[in-house]
Amino acid sequence: MKLEAFDNWILWAILLLGLASYQLLWYWILCARAGESQEEAGPWIETLQLLIGALPLLGLLGTITGLLDTFYAMSLGQNLDQSQLLSSGIADALLTTQFGLAMAVPAWLLHAYLRHLYRAGATKITEEIASGGKHAP
Repeated sequence: MKLEAFDNWILWAILLLGLASYQLLWYWILCARAGESQEEAGPWIETLQLLIGALPLLGLLGTITGLLDTFYAMSLGQNLDQSQLLSSGIADALLTTQFGLAMAVPAWLLHAYLRHLYRAGATKITEEIASGGKHAP
């Protein structure tokens, strides 16, 4: 991979959004495991779902813009070797899709784990209330 591939603002947007999402995911996972209240995390869980869902969409945007740039360069005839231009342009375009999915899939798994932790905590609280405030065995 060439270093020019990192001269793409969409790759940087995916990276920054992914890092912010992972930071929030791990923060709320640690809070859930420590028994923190669910009221504060509720809105963040939904927000995280939206942020994570934006990662592959940004990758798709990068693919579309990369392909448009490639076809524009081909229409100008800037390069005599059209096959090399096309293959390198498509490779650069698909890199954003791959990067977006690579950031999103593990985040979706962590998000599912976070939701499981808070659902289990809510179930435990409901059982304690139903048993009269006593801890369930």
